[in-house]
Amino acid sequence: MLRRHRSRRVAARVRRTVAALTLPGVLVAVTGLTALPAQAAGASYYVDKAMSGCSDSGSGTASTPFCTIAKGVAKLAAGDTLYIGNGTYAETIKPAVSGTASAPVTITAWPGKKPQVGTGVANGAYLSDRSYITVSDLLVSGTTGPGIYVSGGGHDSVLGNEVTKAGQPAQGLIAQGIRISSSANDLVRGNYTHDNSDHGIYLNGSTTGTTVAYNTSTNNAEGYRRNANGINVVAPGNTILGNITHDNEDSGINFYPGGNNNLATLNVTYNNGDHGIDDYNVTGGRLIGNTVYHNCTTGINVEGTSGSYVVEDNIAVDNAVYPAYKGISCSRRTGNIGIWDSAPPTTTVEHNLVWLTKSGTMYAWAGTRYTSLSAMQAASGQEKHGIQADPKFVNASSGNLAIGAGSPAIDRGNSGVSGEQSTDIQHLPRVDDTGTPNTYAEGPRPYDDLGAYEFQGTSSSTTQAPTARLTLTPSSGTAPLAVTADASASSDPQGQALTYSFDFGDGTTTGPQSAAKATHTYSTAGSYTVKVTVTDTSNLSATATQSVTASSATSSTPKYVGSVANNYATNTHTSGYITVWRAAGVQAGDLVVLTLQLAGTSSGPVSATDSKGNTYSAVADVSDGSGNRLVLLSGVLGTSLAANDRITATFPTATSYRFSGDEFSGVTRADGRATATGTGTTFSSGAAQVSSGSDLAYAAVSVPAGTGNPSFASGWTQVGAQAVGSMYLTRAYQFPGTGTSTGSGTATGAWLAADGTFAP
Repeated sequence: MLRRHRSRRVAARVRRTVAALTLPGVLVAVTGLTALPAQAAGASYYVDKAMSGCSDSGSGTASTPFCTIAKGVAKLAAGDTLYIGNGTYAETIKPAVSGTASAPVTITAWPGKKPQVGTGVANGAYLSDRSYITVSDLLVSGTTGPGIYVSGGGHDSVLGNEVTKAGQPAQGLIAQGIRISSSANDLVRGNYTHDNSDHGIYLNGSTTGTTVAYNTSTNNAEGYRRNANGINVVAPGNTILGNITHDNEDSGINFYPGGNNNLATLNVTYNNGDHGIDDYNVTGGRLIGNTVYHNCTTGINVEGTSGSYVVEDNIAVDNAVYPAYKGISCSRRTGNIGIWDSAPPTTTVEHNLVWLTKSGTMYAWAGTRYTSLSAMQAASGQEKHGIQADPKFVNASSGNLAIGAGSPAIDRGNSGVSGEQSTDIQHLPRVDDTGTPNTYAEGPRPYDDLGAYEFQGTSSSTTQAPTARLTLTPSSGTAPLAVTADASASSDPQGQALTYSFDFGDGTTTGPQSAAKATHTYSTAGSYTVKVTVTDTSNLSATATQSVTASSATSSTPKYVGSVANNYATNTHTSGYITVWRAAGVQAGDLVVLTLQLAGTSSGPVSATDSKGNTYSAVADVSDGSGNRLVLLSGVLGTSLAANDRITATFPTATSYRFSGDEFSGVTRADGRATATGTGTTFSSGAAQVSSGSDLAYAAVSVPAGTGNPSFASGWTQVGAQAVGSMYLTRAYQFPGTGTSTGSGTATGAWLAADGTFAP
């Protein structure tokens, strides 16, 4: 995957429950797995560090729970359950024993409580050579490695967890949300993986027989290159079933070398920065009944040395026809479906629906791009039952890709193709729409619909309630805090129109209304629960909730929020820009530090401004007399920046530049600065004055003609490394306490270094 440049985006938090994600008969059909066995009666232990009576010397009962997860895990034997209560646990769940098929070990959230695990440690859960372990309903956040890591063993279950913010979006610091490595017959179901610095879910090594089902994976990104997928599979013989992957930096679902003979079925994948489903140098795959929409390049892509594929019963719409993903070009291979290189002679494509709402490549086959399905059919002899038509999505712009009444996808599939499911992504049955002739359908059920959703229509015996989904942007910040509640991902299985009512948790309500979004400003610091109620025209309702925290401006402490963006140019400019990539944007009141590496320039003023009128001034400026220059600028935002807003720097004519930005909260003014130039294997900026014990120190080192990225000394947290040809730029920060701060470390060749300190 390193053949591609990458970018980044983030999303808000949701919780999901295992109870709502049962798989009635589906796993039996595709993997031979039966339902999870009933757990044998075993001991129950409890952990809750938030309870005043907790004690690690006690018995771990509900009334006197343990204070640490480690103490609770140490007690577990086959058949036992550990319930984790409220609090943030900087610990790794690391079972010392395995369960058995009839007596699994279960580690889960204490019902009604919301534990967060893994903060600051390598993993939230690490199952090494363990079997029949279930980890469920936990929030795993802020790990330095994979949030949940299963290595070896088998028959483990990862259910209903939220996994977020694993690793950091910088070279050498990235991490996946959930990683299954060289394990067998595991189940990864109903999880929400988002805003991780690498793939949301990753299967590698000899992992086989594993089912990844009904997860949502979104906004995962490495940040410094386009590489993170919603689900990435480089292991053979697994099933990827009923997942929703959207707005990931790279592809929604990715099968790369090693990922042979996998099944992807009933998945919905949209708005990803590369493909919807990507298959590169893999064989024997089955892509059956997926819905693939509005991805940056080819929607369903089979290329390289891939072959022996079956691509059937899918819907692929408006892929590879919009300009770019977060400023990154999407002008590589294009088409709703593309079968390239060695794949066509052994690949079957049939019963697929393709459609474009603007001009582009409808279908690609054997190196030729076709603007119509009929042209592809005539040239290849494939897709005899395929169709080029509008699928009549219920509301594609809001992510509701269910098909509505009269859709040409109704009753048009092949129920006999290997991997076709007897229910759809919402566990609804296949039904025969009496208003649609079954002229083109095949198989034992001559009425399966195309794509991931089965239209229920009037032939459904039971009207289903809608599904409510809610995201908040931002989910935290300083009061007054403007928050947008977005329920546009909510859906109705019958395709009925929805109305939305919002309760912001502070006495303010909005709706019912037809708009799926509402905005509210929290003027008082506190934690609030936002609830949306969605109601369909049958008067059936569903609710979803999310939490938001508004903090006091006077109580903030210095904190690294994240990377704003990176950019570079290798030709002559007098200005350069970066584009804010995060959906949450950059918050008002936060400090943005800009780093600018220039080549072939002269002395002269350097400044920056952004789309909202915020300004940035130089903090530290150093040049070496040979046209190389390193400049740090900073500014506190009076007005917040949204995704896609630009920060533009102006400078004397330069033959090339590298430009990056980082966001910090809790600091508001420049304090000290130090700069230096030199040569050799070590660099040092000199000492920058620190006037407060709460100061932030931010340093950068530029190597104009080196052989590798510089590295900062111990005590510094590296946040980014850019390499363009032989030019290198590395950034880092620390909280030095009092005295002085010196940016130092190792480098190759001549260097320029700068260190700026910032106070609250």
